[in-house]
Amino acid sequence: MLHCFKMKQKFKNVAFRQGEKFFMENKRYDLMHRHLLMTAGALLHDTPFSKLKVKEICDAAEVNRNTFYRHFVDKYELLDELLRTSVQSIYATLDIDKFKRYPFETIKAFHFDGTIEVLEFQLQDRAFEDLFYKSIFKALSTVTTDQELLWLIGNLYVVQLWNTNRDVPYDLRHDYQILDQIVTDKQFPTVDPSTQSH
Repeated sequence: MLHCFKMKQKFKNVAFRQGEKFFMENKRYDLMHRHLLMTAGALLHDTPFSKLKVKEICDAAEVNRNTFYRHFVDKYELLDELLRTSVQSIYATLDIDKFKRYPFETIKAFHFDGTIEVLEFQLQDRAFEDLFYKSIFKALSTVTTDQELLWLIGNLYVVQLWNTNRDVPYDLRHDYQILDQIVTDKQFPTVDPSTQSH
């Protein structure tokens, strides 16, 4: 009987140590995962996504490529996760009614940590732009079934495409009202509103 008790106690101790090891490995994995995301996010301030290489992310994160590939299939998967978590975080605090009325103004309001500057910089990169809108749509469709909101995201994509193809694109930080008006009117201006006299 005493022998059976000791065996059970020994088994519990081994199971506890294995569980503790599993917990520590997961914690280490999660920390590295976040580190890679944060490093890539920092690099996106200065490097267009299409030019960013996995090697640059690894060098900046001070890890080898095997470590990167344990966490992500490629840089596209990393960007998708970065955008998805950002959208989910923003959506949790988003005033949906205001966003529906003034989408670009609402986006402009999220200017923490230079996000808008980075976004405007990256939206000039076609590879980023395509992934950005696909990721936003995919992320929003997991947190809402609001068809009006999903249509709005599609309209924002069209307005952004139109804007980036202009000779002098509107700046989201200063021209958000013009961009909101385009969304509201559902038509592009025939006369450039930024050149009209007031």
